[in-house]
Amino acid sequence: MSEPRYPNESSEYRDARDLLLKEERELVDKVKAVAAKRRNLPLGGQLKQDYVFQWANDGKVGKSVKFSELFADKNTLLLYSFMYGPNWDNPCPSCTSLVDGFDRSSYQVTQHAAFVAIAKAPADRINAWAKKRGWSQIALVSGSDSSYQADYKCQRDSDDMQLPVMHVFRRQAGKIYHFWGTELPSNHVDTVWPYWNLMDFTPEGRPDIPTPPQNFRSEFLEENYLKKK
Repeated sequence: MSEPRYPNESSEYRDARDLLLKEERELVDKVKAVAAKRRNLPLGGQLKQDYVFQWANDGKVGKSVKFSELFADKNTLLLYSFMYGPNWDNPCPSCTSLVDGFDRSSYQVTQHAAFVAIAKAPADRINAWAKKRGWSQIALVSGSDSSYQADYKCQRDSDDMQLPVMHVFRRQAGKIYHFWGTELPSNHVDTVWPYWNLMDFTPEGRPDIPTPPQNFRSEFLEENYLKKK
């Protein structure tokens, strides 16, 4: 039995904590092992076409940008497609929660790789939402006139039936290849979602709710995905 490490903790707590600590170490090791296997994936398919998007950041809203230009001076591109279709009243609250975190992580990430968030809504509406949320760091583009989301499985059978998908692309020898994409049916980006990860540390755990708490509603999402008002 190890000595108590925190004020007034019981030996029962310490024994249970030490057992859990062993599993936490195993989990970290597993995450690292999976990441290593991901890095060693064979070369994926070459980019179907050099898609043309529209910038949605202040100062260049609506200006065209090619897929290849999103890399800037990097050879790796993380491209997160968030759920905001052309006829949605508001984006998905869960995707919004993710991009809230991505925006503040963008500075560090872009020291090593390009990082862009894309949605199917028009550029001016994405920009308006970014202002409301305070997004100021992450690069934002609209794929409203592109087939990218359909080609790379970021939507169902229409432009409004969007899905949350993270893709990673690699530029090599002057060509662009798909490296990896989230293909799990749910909780596909949990490892980079601050909200769920922080709630996992609490005694209550993750709330039994379909989307994280927000000060807005997405009626399109509720009606077409969650099937409740």
